[in-house]
Amino acid sequence: MPEFFGPDADLRASELSDGNINYVFRVEDARSGKSLIIKHAEDTLRVNTSRHIGFGRSRIECEVLRMQREYCPSLIPEIYLYDEDEHNIVMEDMRGYENLRYELCRHRIFPNLAEDVSDFCGRALIGSTDMIIGAGRKKELVKRYTNPELCEITERHVLTEPYYPDLDDNGVMPGNEDLLQNVIYGSEELHAKVGMLKNVFETKAQALIHGDLHSGSVFVTPEKTCILDPEFAFYGPIGYDTGNFIANMIFAYANGLCTMEEGEEKTEYLDWVIGTIEEFCDKFAAKASSLIRESSTDRMMRNDDFISAYLEDIFRDQAGFAGTELIRRVVGTSEVKDIKSIEDPAAKTRAERICITAGIRFVTEPEKMDTGRHITEYLRTLSAE
Repeated sequence: MPEFFGPDADLRASELSDGNINYVFRVEDARSGKSLIIKHAEDTLRVNTSRHIGFGRSRIECEVLRMQREYCPSLIPEIYLYDEDEHNIVMEDMRGYENLRYELCRHRIFPNLAEDVSDFCGRALIGSTDMIIGAGRKKELVKRYTNPELCEITERHVLTEPYYPDLDDNGVMPGNEDLLQNVIYGSEELHAKVGMLKNVFETKAQALIHGDLHSGSVFVTPEKTCILDPEFAFYGPIGYDTGNFIANMIFAYANGLCTMEEGEEKTEYLDWVIGTIEEFCDKFAAKASSLIRESSTDRMMRNDDFISAYLEDIFRDQAGFAGTELIRRVVGTSEVKDIKSIEDPAAKTRAERICITAGIRFVTEPEKMDTGRHITEYLRTLSAE
């Protein structure tokens, strides 16, 4: 992109790839210091070149980022170019931002996180529903953003394999085998509930969801938030995104609870994490209600009773999908740094047990986790047991 750097640029490239799927590079002009990011997609996984997943995700990610930027310009990077032939997305370099997951593992506090992520979910998710853009337009987008290869990854690794010992190399720390064998593998009730959630994921074309809204897809500064990597995007259940964010804050809570020394700093951090979960739930509900009431193009869906029932349905899905994320990141092979990095075996066993126990409760009794306050009260009780 000579028009970006100028004809005399002295360009240097460095690889920043961190996930399992794509390649990410920073290209920088050594003279001016200007830089941009190139995200490159291959037909296979970056970490497993025998696994073919196609190129469609790259187009979807680029287009969805552009749409999300229209909804939330301060939270989404600018897209400069999409090279369809080489499957490259060229975008703004969010220099100065740090990966939220890594920052949470350092027990850092970000006061604006709940406000920003609830704003994203309110504007980008609710804003892409039938109610706001109209049923006809929504159906066009459902077809355009069908994402079968990436959805299959979720359906397999999140909603199937963690529950059967013969399907994956699952495992937990010593001391948690009873939960794994008796409840994760041995509970018909849990399997039925996860089966229903899988059906919701596969059939509920509710909104254009991010599809992978974990803390590794969020980048932060002390004042700002940036949301990236919607390559798993498709028209699915809103609660999948909101539930994933909540689960990843619970991983941060478990890490802090089990690794930090007792004292004021630990209390402050855990109170902030708990408060962020509750604030996110409350603010998302308020923003979603306001947007539907003020911007719905369908008068049948501006009714207060409808809005209340619609949000209750999201919150039930949200609790269930928070549960499946908690379980799969501990039991399954896609381990999460918040838990995996805990060095003390006893602390890691405790953190795992908190996440698995909470995950089972969220999946089997989602109606009891239908508000931010209910979630945080349960977490405080669970951590004290």
